Amino acid sequence: MDSETRFRALFELAYPPLCRYARYRGLTGPDAEDLVAHTLEIAWRRIDEVPADDPMPWLYAVARNLWRNHRRQQRRRHDLLARLRAYAPSGSVAATLEPGTLRDALASLREGDQEILRLIAWDGLTPGEAAVVLGCGQVAARSRLHRARARLAARLGLDDGVQRRSRTRQEPGDSLDPMEAQ
Repeated sequence: MDSETRFRALFELAYPPLCRYARYRGLTGPDAEDLVAHTLEIAWRRIDEVPADDPMPWLYAVARNLWRNHRRQQRRRHDLLARLRAYAPSGSVAATLEPGTLRDALASLREGDQEILRLIAWDGLTPGEAAVVLGCGQVAARSRLHRARARLAARLGLDDGVQRRSRTRQEPGDSLDPMEAQ
């Protein structure tokens, strides 16, 4: 059986159970659809690794990993908003931030600023590790991070004094605030 035929059969078998899996994990609408689509995308790309005799456990493992990544991302966003609210003077824009506000402010930045902030705040990298990803030196990464944080703070209407010194390395379970200086 060729790859396309095998995937079509896999899709027919797996789609309904993967949709239920997503719903049982509390995902609805686009989030549930994304989980199923990404799971099947990985199955398509790795079709030769999918067990032919019983593919569902393999697919559930992929879906579980994607779901856990989604939960970590949501938790990081929630923690980030909580930290921004904690630093904001009462009555300021940041004190009343909605999740979309931060997302919109981040999206309004240049792609390079978005990437350095995501690498540090959401992926938990240190500026030195981000430098490797970005293909620049550590000093350049720190400088880019400082400027990106300042631009994000300006978009959110926060004072320049919001940036502060933080840990040198993220601890497991912690999330870094893109407003913290490294």
